[in-house]
Amino acid sequence: MTRSYRLTKGNSEDIGFVSTCLVTSAITFSEFKEWIYYVIQHTENVPSYLFDILDIDEKFDYTLKRQSVIGFTPSWEGTKQEEDALDGIAYKRNPNYKSDAVSRDEALKTLKEQSHIEKHFREMFPFIQW
Repeated sequence: MTRSYRLTKGNSEDIGFVSTCLVTSAITFSEFKEWIYYVIQHTENVPSYLFDILDIDEKFDYTLKRQSVIGFTPSWEGTKQEEDALDGIAYKRNPNYKSDAVSRDEALKTLKEQSHIEKHFREMFPFIQW
């Protein structure tokens, strides 16, 4: 089954969401790469930059090189509450997670209020079990 992902400069919502998940530590860098492999297997029009990202070894290098590797800055138009909900996912997935942006209690409360974020996360990362 193929799916159409939003991965282009004019429509980068999916790669933007996934990049935001990485930056907020809702996913690890290895899970980010796993998502790329998933996209490659489940879509027909794979942008070449996804293969270039697979050559990057660390999250820090990706965040530094993202613009030059992808060719644009991917964007996800999430609200502050939706971003806090991603922190909630990070807290749920990793008991040792710490956020400078929001407390554990507030993030988990926001995640409950913004339940569509967890639904979207699970749809975007069907291979992640937690």
